[in-house]
Amino acid sequence: MLSTLLRGGARPAAAAAVRSAGLRALSAQSSKADASPSAAVASSLAAAASLLALTSLRHDENSSAARCEISSCYDPSLRDKPKTEVRTDLPRYNTTDMSKPDFNHPPPRPELPTISLEEVGEHCDESSLWFTFRGGVYDMTSFLEGHPGGLPRLLMAAGQDLEPYWDVYRQHFRGHVLEWIETKRIGNLSPEDAKKSREQTGQIGDMFESDPVRSKDLLPSTSKPFNGEPRIELLTEDYITPNHLFYARCHLAVPDIDPEEYRLIISGPGIKNKDGTKRKKGKRKFTLDDLKTKFKKHEVVTTLQCAGNRREDLHDSDHKIFIAPHWVIGAMSTAKWGGVKLRDVLEECGIDVDDIALGKAEAPVEHLQLEGYDQDETGYTYGGSFPFMKAVDGLGEVILAYEMNGEDLPRDHGYPVRMIIPGHVGARQVKWLHKIKLSNSPSKKSYQCKSYLGFAPDITFEKDLANWPPARLDQAPIIHEQPVTSFVCNPPQNAVIGMKGASDITFKGVAWSGGGRGIGRVDVSVDGGENWTASELYKPIEQKYNHHWAWTQFNKTLPLPEDVLEKLKRGEKAEMEITSKAMDSAFNVQPSVMSPYWNARGIAINHWYKVKVTLDPNLPKGEIIRQDPEGETGFANTPSGGQFPRKWGFGGATIDPEHSGIRKEYIEDKE
Repeated sequence: MLSTLLRGGARPAAAAAVRSAGLRALSAQSSKADASPSAAVASSLAAAASLLALTSLRHDENSSAARCEISSCYDPSLRDKPKTEVRTDLPRYNTTDMSKPDFNHPPPRPELPTISLEEVGEHCDESSLWFTFRGGVYDMTSFLEGHPGGLPRLLMAAGQDLEPYWDVYRQHFRGHVLEWIETKRIGNLSPEDAKKSREQTGQIGDMFESDPVRSKDLLPSTSKPFNGEPRIELLTEDYITPNHLFYARCHLAVPDIDPEEYRLIISGPGIKNKDGTKRKKGKRKFTLDDLKTKFKKHEVVTTLQCAGNRREDLHDSDHKIFIAPHWVIGAMSTAKWGGVKLRDVLEECGIDVDDIALGKAEAPVEHLQLEGYDQDETGYTYGGSFPFMKAVDGLGEVILAYEMNGEDLPRDHGYPVRMIIPGHVGARQVKWLHKIKLSNSPSKKSYQCKSYLGFAPDITFEKDLANWPPARLDQAPIIHEQPVTSFVCNPPQNAVIGMKGASDITFKGVAWSGGGRGIGRVDVSVDGGENWTASELYKPIEQKYNHHWAWTQFNKTLPLPEDVLEKLKRGEKAEMEITSKAMDSAFNVQPSVMSPYWNARGIAINHWYKVKVTLDPNLPKGEIIRQDPEGETGFANTPSGGQFPRKWGFGGATIDPEHSGIRKEYIEDKE
């Protein structure tokens, strides 16, 4: 049977079953308790390789995965491509009332034809992609290149039931996703086939089972892959964020790498081979020990922020964001990183970094393409790129980091080696770094040229991005440096603050700007932005002009407004809205609202973050009672204004009643 499948002679339904079996094998391999880290990596790679062979997703120049990487370049012939019409005449989909049995179930569509499960199974390649979900049949062929998770994953599940896959990737259970997918519905399954479809797909392998243990103080915005942000009020307890509180951004499962087997591969024009010879495209390999013993150690304190921090702010009643994770507020942290300068390693590889940096020699390329060891179920790896000149800048402090706050990198943060690019967005700073390629083009990974593009406010997922590529990719730059931002951390959102005998209030926060721009001032307001005054700034380390890689913390004690004082004197509670706006060294200032820069990928979010608090004259001064508006997270982290405009549920993980029995796993340390 296997040889028949490999020749392509098996029925698609059988091939789909083999794909599921391959995923289960991958999960079993990666979660062996008695396997060494190197064995776990090797077995995962072997399982993934087997899966790739079975699904015909080999990563050669003709593969669908490779085409996924090259299809995102701007094509001038698409300038006049029309927007996709979005249907508005469909039956109501209940994605809001969890008390009703039809919650998150496709609405009845008797006008659509009944399609057999066998016919669905025949539509499982790039020419026709069909899926089933809770009795509905969906034609997603037009979504071939639009899926933020990449084409290989779509092919992996093609011709099958989506629910087992979404049991792992639960962000799909959020209402806006289900409502959009309903626009792709073409038919119904019979009740018998609906049940059979779910059973045939079975449980897919869970490649996240061997992920590391996380702190209970990290709020997951997705659980698989894990993306967690610290409690916002903890960000100002220390200037340096402790490792266990540093926000964790994982695009894929966390690899378990044996440091003895780690290899960094650098290749491309100008690279000398180990024997010193130069070819048109050379290659060098370095072990972890090479990096630690052959190069001078360098340390740098820098702030990292995810490109999509505060993404849930852009997902309101009037706008929808179709990419995860939907960070709330805390995907920004600061650490002291230790490692070796990338320019030193490039110099060892034969690149004349000094003359290039001084303009005395031409740069051999424009970009450095990066690739990590982390991979999805189909073997597709994470990657990105950044400008070559940043790497050779003598003051750029780009390092290959193997330490974080004086300790070996934690697994969640890239052990054993990650890239640190001070002043740049977190997405470019590839963890579990495996390959560096010198190139004249940026990375064609979907994470670089699809997920992190800054589109104009009139570009939407439904009308433009789902049917990829959109008409004007040339008008959507890739994010590298981020705009100036700040937010109040203490008191936390929705807190009730004891004010017995008090006449003033103290608050603290953090501010940062990308590209090494320093923070010149942070203004604060206790009336929602009507009146402002400068706060006190705190930065205990010295960083030079245009090399302010790390954040600035701010604090201020302000007298209460007269109307608030009068309420408190009468024994009444008073509400207050605290906010901040930072100005960086280039006099860039945060905008007041999001509308001028709203973008469909939800990146570079920096409008005023408003914190609502309640002052209680009957509670002892300084006592704080924390509130959780969703009643389930135990965190004060919320979008600006203190409320989630749409049901959040840990980014979708606990929204669906049939897939929500793991809440405690997210908010308590595992045994």
